Amino acid sequence: MSTLGQKLRELRHHKGFKLNEVAEGADLSISFISLIERDKASISVENLIKLANFYNVRLYQVFQDIEEEDAYIVAEEELKSARAPHSDTKPTFFSLSSDDNLSFKSFLTIIPPGVQETEIKLQKGETFIYIKEGELEIYLPNKKPLYLGQGDTAHLTSYKGTLLKNPNADLPVKMLIVASATTQIVDNMGDPFHIYQFSQ
Repeated sequence: MSTLGQKLRELRHHKGFKLNEVAEGADLSISFISLIERDKASISVENLIKLANFYNVRLYQVFQDIEEEDAYIVAEEELKSARAPHSDTKPTFFSLSSDDNLSFKSFLTIIPPGVQETEIKLQKGETFIYIKEGELEIYLPNKKPLYLGQGDTAHLTSYKGTLLKNPNADLPVKMLIVASATTQIVDNMGDPFHIYQFSQ
């Protein structure tokens, strides 16, 4: 059975962070985190909550077996009927993976016809995109725009901010997004989008 320190180290590796990044993000010292991960020091609940918040996991997930086997299934009927409030004016994200997944997150994503407010910004991670319907413009920092059509895919590494836009003024774009756990998916103001969960 894994110790708390081993689980915290494994969680950090799963999320793709270095010690100094965790220390800065969770407001703890590098040496303290190193001691905790090697089970050389004890950790208060307050500091454990800081780490859980930084890793964007619930506190109970820290104590779970990361290698636990599970399945998260979304039926085709649910995908076909997916609709959310404001879906005509804002990008909509339907989760296709469990909240408990520590390695990646996946979404059925719909961007309504080309309005400036409907842009999606990706940063701090890797993202795979498959276009199911429609067209997508991808703006990488300091590069020419990329254009994807139905059936196209892209594997992006985004650290400074990659923009996704629907260039079509009449039709939405529907796509599969699979992102690493570290990837931030936000609007132009830096706020995360609301994610809709399918019932399990």
